[in-house]
Amino acid sequence: MEIQKRMKNSLFFMVSLLCLCITLVVTNVSYGVIRGSPEGEPLVRVGDRAPLETEDIKKAHEDGKVILLMFGNPDHCRYCEKVWFNIMDIRSRYEQDVAVIGKRHRAAEFWGPELEDEVLGKRYGVIGEPWLFIIDREGIVKHIFMGFAGLTEIEAQLNKVLGIPFGK
Repeated sequence: MEIQKRMKNSLFFMVSLLCLCITLVVTNVSYGVIRGSPEGEPLVRVGDRAPLETEDIKKAHEDGKVILLMFGNPDHCRYCEKVWFNIMDIRSRYEQDVAVIGKRHRAAEFWGPELEDEVLGKRYGVIGEPWLFIIDREGIVKHIFMGFAGLTEIEAQLNKVLGIPFGK
């Protein structure tokens, strides 16, 4: 009788632990399924002067362009790929005013990031992906997308920075 009671308690404990683990996994996966897998808060926030530390970002700033800076890896992250295609579509309509820059700040399945991109990702404080920063002509961060960002959402924020009424 005592052995059966212990086995029943052990079984109850193991099933409870399994349920807890499944709940934690489903919660994390469901967020990732909806938006990607960025985590926490970036070190660079809206209103901050953006670190303009790589040659491509410096050049875009010197050219007086608004910068769409994406941290992510479109080759292995489906949300990064979707965001990247959205900003590529936008680039074709705004290429006189906007520079699109992508940084692979963390390792992909088969290769690591460029050191410069990894350092910049740490400077911005981004963990996970995708992240999209909209930086104005003065080098100030005007908007941050954490996770998936749709074409309409990105374009609306970009138009605010450019001073263009949305839909024009």
